[in-house]
Amino acid sequence: MTEDQRFAARRPDVLVYETEPLPGDLTLSGPVRPVLHVSTTGTDSDWIVKVIDVFPDDALDPKDAPRGWHAAGYQMLVRGDAIRGKFRNSTSQPEPFVPGKPTEVAFTLPDVFHTFKKGHRLMVQIQCSWFPLVDRNPQAFGDIPQAQPEDFRKTEQRVYHSAALPSRIEVLELK
Repeated sequence: MTEDQRFAARRPDVLVYETEPLPGDLTLSGPVRPVLHVSTTGTDSDWIVKVIDVFPDDALDPKDAPRGWHAAGYQMLVRGDAIRGKFRNSTSQPEPFVPGKPTEVAFTLPDVFHTFKKGHRLMVQIQCSWFPLVDRNPQAFGDIPQAQPEDFRKTEQRVYHSAALPSRIEVLELK
């Protein structure tokens, strides 16, 4: 969980949203609530949201930094969590996605109390796989532990961010 997240930011299947360098310290406190408007060409999909503190490119390494670790540009995972899409409305009554239909998926990440320092950037990464932390999803509604290799499908996921479908991350700023 301390691994530099740049590897994920470079992946073509990860959406990356990043602020400009912050003009002052920014402290987030409490729950982080992604509200995503999404669609998939399948009938199930996982949704992973990560909140990341991006260090400035000129950040100096701490004196006690591990060998080979560098602070410059480091993408530090602050919070991250996943929701299996079929459980978006109920954990006891899963429901499939309708392929291609925009659907709201909202969930709450564990509380955060973190200060993004002046000059750092706040980044949000959205992805649909976090293997091996989350088991692979065949992208088809069903009993995943019983899925056979032929049950896994290639699908396309989309995150909408328009006035009509306003995907967002809701956070509380401590002043």
